[in-house]
Amino acid sequence: MKKTRSKANKWLVYAPIALEVLRLLRRNQQAKRGKYARLRKRDRALDFLLGQAERRLGKRRSRWF
Repeated sequence: MKKTRSKANKWLVYAPIALEVLRLLRRNQQAKRGKYARLRKRDRALDFLLGQAERRLGKRRSRWF
């Protein structure tokens, strides 16, 4: 039981960092593509998942640990 708990704690530590990196990558892609370009289905799905993860973990704006 102790191993699974420590594994879950590791995921909770790395999740906000990974979320920040993904958010920066998406913002960079959006800047290259342009403001009014139509998104692909995959991009819309990724944006939705990132939004849900931000909502669950709490929004952190441009903050490195």
